Amino acid sequence: MIMDFFSHALLPFLLGSYLGLDKRLLAALVLGGIAPDLDVFFSWINNVYPTSLLLVHRGITHTLFFGFFFALMLLYLCTHEPVKGYLGRIIKFDLDFSASSMAFVYAGVLIHLALDFTTTIGVPLFYPWQSLRYSAEIFFQIEPIILIGTLLVLAVLMRDRSFVKFNKNLFILFVVFLLVVGGIRMEGKQSAQSYFNETGAEVFPESGLFQWAVLEGEGEMYLVSQYDYLDGNVSGRTAFPRLFVASSLEEAEKAIAYAEELPQVRLFRWRAYAVAINATSENGSSWKIEYYDPLVKMQMADSRSFFRPPSRSYGSIRVRVEDGVARVEDWEEGEDLQAH
Repeated sequence: MIMDFFSHALLPFLLGSYLGLDKRLLAALVLGGIAPDLDVFFSWINNVYPTSLLLVHRGITHTLFFGFFFALMLLYLCTHEPVKGYLGRIIKFDLDFSASSMAFVYAGVLIHLALDFTTTIGVPLFYPWQSLRYSAEIFFQIEPIILIGTLLVLAVLMRDRSFVKFNKNLFILFVVFLLVVGGIRMEGKQSAQSYFNETGAEVFPESGLFQWAVLEGEGEMYLVSQYDYLDGNVSGRTAFPRLFVASSLEEAEKAIAYAEELPQVRLFRWRAYAVAINATSENGSSWKIEYYDPLVKMQMADSRSFFRPPSRSYGSIRVRVEDGVARVEDWEEGEDLQAH
């Protein structure tokens, strides 16, 4: 994501400048800071050859183990001709493949993981030993105000290169800015949790600085609503059935069991906040099954939301099961599940 790339490059750069690192170590720190997000160059593999491996954005490269080796590989490539010569035409940098550079490139990765930990969706830190995503759920995955702040700082640096001499002050200013935004977010989260304290609801940041998405599980339904920290109001309360079956529940459960074996479905479950299912029988042996995330569906329907999923399968995935064989496919437009 663009905000990720810019902020993950800027913070290590300002930190390294503040610490007075030499150019090679500074470049290694910045490289480590952006390395995990370069998974965009291979995440398409899952579209061609579906697998339950985390070959997606914020997947395998956003881990303590694989993140290090991926960044190490990039460090080696960037110090190896002709890659170094080609990149040197685009951006001026100085890197070497040394023990100190390896340490700082990993430090950049750790900074990246720490930042992503604060955002919704989070990171699978301990994969492959466990695929659980860890997240403090403080910032939205693309926090607009931080994006704007990052771009302003970058504009200043690009306008006046001599300003680099004052990066110590700029680093402090940027960190204070992040802390102020984070403080507002944490206050909003606490307020939302207090408001829904008795329901055991989960709250997640939305793109608006004062907006929060609320997910409640009540029996057979998911309840999704929006909480505004400024006025303390709740709006858009919508109910979604956990499982909606248009015909035989027993037959639907058999079809769903086949669908659950698909790696795309497993990956969807891993990525979703919550999973609801709509199952419809077309005839005795054919089923249409939609897995969808109620919270993402609500975000997509909100015209004010900054959120736009990178693909249709981000918020839902559709499966057809025929004679015990499941496959992912697109259906006709207008067949989207309606809330109940």
